[in-house]
Amino acid sequence: MRNPWSRCSATDREAVELLQGEVRPVAADDTLRLLREHYRDGGDRVAVVDGARSWTYAELGERVFGLAHRLASKFPPDGRDEGHVFGVAIDRSPELLVAVHAVALTGAAYCPISPADPVPWQSAIADTSRATAVLVTGDTGHDGFPHSFPIDVDSCTEPDFETAPVGMRSTSQIIFTSGSTGRPKGVICTHGGFANRIRWMQETFPLGPDDRVALKTPSTFDVAGWEMFWPQYAGAATVVVPPGAHTSPEALVSIFNEHRVTVAHFVPSMLRMWLRADGARRCPELRMVFSSGEALDTALVEEFTSQSTAELHNLYGPTEAAIDVTHYPASAAPRQPVPIGRPITNTRLHILDQDGFVCPVGEQGEIHIQGAGVAAGYLGAGEQDAARFRSVLPEAPEGWGTFRTGDLGRYTADGQIEYCGRSDDQLKIRGQRVEPGEITQALRDHEGVLDAHVKAHVSASGRTLLVAYVVVDAQYGMVDSVGVLREHLARRLPARSIPSKIVLLGSLPLSRHGKVDAHLLPAPGQARPALKVDFQEPRGPLEELIAGIWAHVLDLDEVGADDNFHDLGGDSLAAVEISFVLTERLGLDYEDPLVPRILLDGDTVARSAEIAEEAGIQL
Repeated sequence: MRNPWSRCSATDREAVELLQGEVRPVAADDTLRLLREHYRDGGDRVAVVDGARSWTYAELGERVFGLAHRLASKFPPDGRDEGHVFGVAIDRSPELLVAVHAVALTGAAYCPISPADPVPWQSAIADTSRATAVLVTGDTGHDGFPHSFPIDVDSCTEPDFETAPVGMRSTSQIIFTSGSTGRPKGVICTHGGFANRIRWMQETFPLGPDDRVALKTPSTFDVAGWEMFWPQYAGAATVVVPPGAHTSPEALVSIFNEHRVTVAHFVPSMLRMWLRADGARRCPELRMVFSSGEALDTALVEEFTSQSTAELHNLYGPTEAAIDVTHYPASAAPRQPVPIGRPITNTRLHILDQDGFVCPVGEQGEIHIQGAGVAAGYLGAGEQDAARFRSVLPEAPEGWGTFRTGDLGRYTADGQIEYCGRSDDQLKIRGQRVEPGEITQALRDHEGVLDAHVKAHVSASGRTLLVAYVVVDAQYGMVDSVGVLREHLARRLPARSIPSKIVLLGSLPLSRHGKVDAHLLPAPGQARPALKVDFQEPRGPLEELIAGIWAHVLDLDEVGADDNFHDLGGDSLAAVEISFVLTERLGLDYEDPLVPRILLDGDTVARSAEIAEEAGIQL
């Protein structure tokens, strides 16, 4: 019989086995049971704050119970083994909490859908998830869903709801990630895995009644799962960060201080921007910050600890394993590189070589996850993806799943795990997973495209950009090819998947095996892309200054006065970077309200300069 430990010494094996998570029983309904109890018994304690709105546990609970009754009566169990799935196309708000908590209490699964994504993408998610209905509010419903279910949380309230029974492998959530086939694929998360994850978080980082947790992550990102459930599970309060504000360091500082936020999450790229605005120093009530979604570097930890006495924790885990599977107390034990730490309760991580043997300590291999939190598989994926859930690991407790991550890592001699990158070309853009193959396929679907390839590029300013290399059909007669292709993608894919640069080539370089040789693709260069508008020289000192800042941050050799920020490849992080340079060059304080006005309303250089001039800025 094959021995997976045959390459490890006795010392190696002992070190690997000692760092694994504790094995403990967990009830599948643990999260739901405590939610119900806190809603029944919480009374006048604040449960959620959204700007000027504030709902107590009694008020939020009555709305959750009311919607749960509506859903249970309108959509009773129909005998299907998989149960109901409800799409939730609602932006961050108290209504979002009502929707996802009500769905959970009925024993069904929710599938987050971003109202900001293209309608075809939203519809594809609703179809692939086989959603019974899509919950919407009055301002988010549209014709893209054949089974929209508008919710009015104030019109139907109830004092209680008897929580439906759920099993460890019952579906709790279907969350979609990018797929290399060009279609999104849904991760089938389980009630047992989610209950294990939330219980571990509360036991490890206990929240009390005075804690306020920021709900700032887009609902389609798996981190939003714990932001939406942990506070009410623990009897704490949620502070809603409005849509769009999560990418503004100044807005976050203002919201955190106004509502006394004590716990928040940042992907490292946004944490860097927030710290650059002295965010941690300016938010003294923060006591815990969690970081995940990208590799956390030591310099970022050092900057955080120089600004704040709050705890900074590094978390790691794919969507396929109930959000996070390891933890490292980054600020308490600084080191280079920052480890991803050790597995959480009911979780094991094995690092295997290409032949499926456990790697000795210090040797790099692929991270395989074993645990109660591993998803039940994918919806809308092919055989190759499905095979990632087949076990090649040592025997695990009954009911645990296995997932091959594609991430590389290694064990350290002192019992930690370090992340070492990817074994494929999957990327993280602002913490969210992007499959270049998905974008490539979307480009090839355009009838004027002969071939395409998408890869990552690190700009001169340090941003990770998506670059698309496209071969267009000259006979198709495409005018403004870059603009047409960008619009084509924007109608099909989320904003995070739109390339910052599109490079037109006569052909793609191929290897001797007939595949695209990415190493031979030219660097995207700094040439201004071909846009619908002709290039117009910036007029006057302010336009020249702003155009120069845009060009530097967007890695371009020139920017015209009438060029649109997004058409140039700008994104939320680029906007934040521009804001820092603008404040320095215009002599403003970062918290000056003029700064976001220039950025948010100034979609062109000329408009940005006009806003500054109207406010009395002169050079």
